Amino acid sequence: MEKEEKKEGGAACTGQEASPTVLSRFADVSAALRDPNLWPVSGKREIQPEGRDEAGRLKERAAMLDALGTPRIERWRPQLEVVTASMLSKLPTDRPVDLFQEFTLPWGLSLAMLVLEADPGERGRLSALGTRVFAATGASGDDTALRADAAAATTELEAVFANAPIPMGEPTFVALSQTLPRLLSSCWLALLQHPEELARLRSNPELMPGAIEELLRCGGIVRRVFRRATADIDIGGIRIPRGELVALMLASANRDPEQFSEAERVVVSRPMTNHLALGSGRNSCVGAQLIRMAASVATRGLLARFGSVELCGVADWRTGSGFCFPSSVVVRLTSY
Repeated sequence: MEKEEKKEGGAACTGQEASPTVLSRFADVSAALRDPNLWPVSGKREIQPEGRDEAGRLKERAAMLDALGTPRIERWRPQLEVVTASMLSKLPTDRPVDLFQEFTLPWGLSLAMLVLEADPGERGRLSALGTRVFAATGASGDDTALRADAAAATTELEAVFANAPIPMGEPTFVALSQTLPRLLSSCWLALLQHPEELARLRSNPELMPGAIEELLRCGGIVRRVFRRATADIDIGGIRIPRGELVALMLASANRDPEQFSEAERVVVSRPMTNHLALGSGRNSCVGAQLIRMAASVATRGLLARFGSVELCGVADWRTGSGFCFPSSVVVRLTSY
């Protein structure tokens, strides 16, 4: 653990506050995510207690976990399998394909509409609203026009999903239609960069549950999150005083060689171990079970539909506000 020596890409606080304490070892980041005295903060690095209980958990966490529990997920699974197979069948094999733009993005929108029981006739409008909301991700604080447009789109989505079957309808829609497609693209990129492991997974489909965990570990798109101490705490032998900002480096922790052998490699047969791509403890992602199911369905579908998936290139990477993901993953597909 160390102190940041300089500000970079949205990591530092505004004003005159000192640079945050940085945690990057797996053990330290894992402990920090579970510490009840380290609370999540807003984009301005401020604690917002109105949406959380006395322990710092989202007040709607229990309701969300219930709504996204096993019974519903297993009801959605066969429906998503049909959608996935249909969308994959339409991907061409006579030209390069951008998996993000041509598959994972529309696929994520389909999943979001399935989960939230949205009107199919609203697909185009909802897609545009989700794009506007996500466009502000990583935007500078000076880009007031972009943030204002994202806020207006958020308000419109909140109205659409005010009576949705899932609590927190607007953030759920954006997470499934925007964030999940980028996560899946990043995970698939990690797998495609290790063709021998892709071949191993294709030959041994029983490895899929562990392989999904490995791809999440290597392909997670949330690189860091911030917490603020509500009391004096000790992590990794270092005292963090009350009020101090802490940066938790999730990507570094997920590649900690003390925790993972050959940490930079995708190993689909790696024994399933904890990773932090979806958080941990009381602040873990409430949709983690749904994400795992959806990623597994899509990955199985991709390997079942195409005899080969060859990586051609990545256009560029989008970074900011703690995120990092490929803006395209271009491949050539070959049918069986």
